[in-house]
Amino acid sequence: MENNSDEYQSMRLKITGMHCANCAKNLQTALSKRDGVIDAAVDITTESADIKWDPKAVTLAGIADTVADTGFFVFTFEKKMHIGGMHCAGCAKRAKTGLEGIPGVIFADINITDNSGFIKVAPSYSDLEDEERYYADLEGKIAAALSKYGFEYIGDDGETVDSADASGSAADGDGSGSSASCAVGCSVGDDAEEGGKKKITGLFHRLLQKK
Repeated sequence: MENNSDEYQSMRLKITGMHCANCAKNLQTALSKRDGVIDAAVDITTESADIKWDPKAVTLAGIADTVADTGFFVFTFEKKMHIGGMHCAGCAKRAKTGLEGIPGVIFADINITDNSGFIKVAPSYSDLEDEERYYADLEGKIAAALSKYGFEYIGDDGETVDSADASGSAADGDGSGSSASCAVGCSVGDDAEEGGKKKITGLFHRLLQKK
């Protein structure tokens, strides 16, 4: 679910780290008390949260912080990219503004020394259902956002997972224990490369099948 109007925005987010009905209840209570959140409903069955908020009062990044403060995580992934046309700190500032305006982006940064950009994205729950389409749409939005400020999206530099127990394999694989205590930063392997691009292929599907 994603419905953005001039007044309010709404989105269904994938939540990791919940284990029972009390987890969902606690998170729903915390989100409902967050300034700027109009409505929140958390579903333990799908491990998701339907949230409606006032963007003038709270950002998606602020909502993600509330989730983390409660002991859980909004599923996010990181994307690095190469950007053409930047020449100074002013260029970097404008490019960052463009990236921050992309729906789902909760953090953006620019490195002017190597003309690269970095974003942390929280995809909607519906995006998880069609990974290939989502990546194509996201790249189009990145290109459009940068073009608006006079820059060019040259290409990506891979994606990494950044969510506690995102796939369920990271914590289990090293025997480090349960989730909701640390973030996972799993780099994409060479076997996920396709056409010169690295993708976290299949991760979205595994998230939906986890339960």
